[in-house]
Amino acid sequence: MPLFQRARFKAPFDISGEILDFACFFYMVEGRMISYDTRGASRLDEKEAVIKNCNNYVQRYLQSQQSEECEAIAVYLYPKMLKMIYENEVPSFLNKEEIPVPKKLISNKLIEQYMSNLTIFFESPDAFDEELGILKLKELMMILLKSENHNDIRQLLSDIFAPVNLKLKEAVENNLFNDLSIEQLAFLCNMSLSTFKREFRKTFDESPARYIRKRRLNKAAELIATTTESIGNIAFDCGFQDISTFSSIFKTQFDLSPSAYRLNVLSK
Repeated sequence: MPLFQRARFKAPFDISGEILDFACFFYMVEGRMISYDTRGASRLDEKEAVIKNCNNYVQRYLQSQQSEECEAIAVYLYPKMLKMIYENEVPSFLNKEEIPVPKKLISNKLIEQYMSNLTIFFESPDAFDEELGILKLKELMMILLKSENHNDIRQLLSDIFAPVNLKLKEAVENNLFNDLSIEQLAFLCNMSLSTFKREFRKTFDESPARYIRKRRLNKAAELIATTTESIGNIAFDCGFQDISTFSSIFKTQFDLSPSAYRLNVLSK
C-alpha cells in the first residue's frame, strides 16, 4: 500500500490502470496530463491536481512548452488510513453516497510547498516510515480542506468508499468527443473488447465505430455551421486528430468538404 509515488518520463505517453477501494490525489509537477474515466476527461497543467476515485482510467501525458518530459506525484488516499488519521471522528464527507465529477484543483502556495517537501523522501526513502507517512497524509488533508476549493474537495472525497459504476451509455456519452480508441473505452467500462461491442450494439443499435464517428461528424458539422472556429480546431474538439482524415470522412458523409459546407451554410 504505497502512500506516495513520483514518476518522470518523456512525453507523449499513455498509461491505463485501475483505482480500486481508494482514491488518489494526482499532482502535475511538470508537463500536462489528460485523465479519462467513465465521467469524462480531466485536463491538468503544471501545478494543478485532481482527486480520482474508484474507477478504471486512461491517462495521457503531454509535453509542455518548457519541457519534453513530465513529472507527476501521486498521493494515495485509503479509507482505512483516513479513518486512522481521524480516529473515531470520521468526517461526514466520508459517509456520503454521491458520485461527484472530479474537478481540477488549481494549486496554491501551500500545496506547492507540500509537494516540494516530499522530494526529500523520494530521494531518501529510508528516512520515511509509516508514522511519518500518516503525518504527511494528514497534513495534505488539512491543506486541501482549508483551501479555496474546500467545498469541491469535500464533495470529491465523499465518494472514496463507493466505486463509480456508471452505465455504459453514460460512460460513452461522457467520452464521445475525447480522443480515445474503442479498446480504451472498453477498458474504462471495465469490459473486454468483445463484451463492450456486444453491449454497445444492444444499447445504441449500432457498432461503436459507426455510432461514434456519426456523432462526432454531426457535432463538427454543427460547429462549422454556427461558429467561426477554424476547421482544424473543430476537428480536434470533436475527437479527430488528423485534419486530412477528418476532411475526407466529412466529405463522404455530407458530400462537401468542411470549408465548402461552411460556405454553403453562409450562402443560405
